Amino acid sequence: MGGADELRQLQADLAKGLDPVKVRAAVREGGVHIKAQLRAEASRSRHFRIAPTITFDERELLGGPAVEVGPVRRGAGRLAGIAYFGGSHGGGGTLPDPRGALDAEAAAFADALADIAKGVL
Repeated sequence: MGGADELRQLQADLAKGLDPVKVRAAVREGGVHIKAQLRAEASRSRHFRIAPTITFDERELLGGPAVEVGPVRRGAGRLAGIAYFGGSHGGGGTLPDPRGALDAEAAAFADALADIAKGVL
């Protein structure tokens, strides 16, 4: 199980006893950091202008708050799949895998949840 999967499970387990306002704020902050990293990486691309299309939406997942971060599939954002993973005929694949931004934020998010959980555990 990868770092992101472990975080999802931890979030689901702890969300039941944690202050939902603080958890939602930690999730939102993580989303902001991931979006910023993805935008920074995309803005360095010479060929793909997808940075402005990268946003995040707040959702409910497994009974708790979650964010979905990534490019909106309109305009330049339609090329995001090629920018990240390459095309079927070659080319593209010049941006780092977006999972790297999630993994980079995982430790800070886990620390934020641990701080919130101190009162629960």
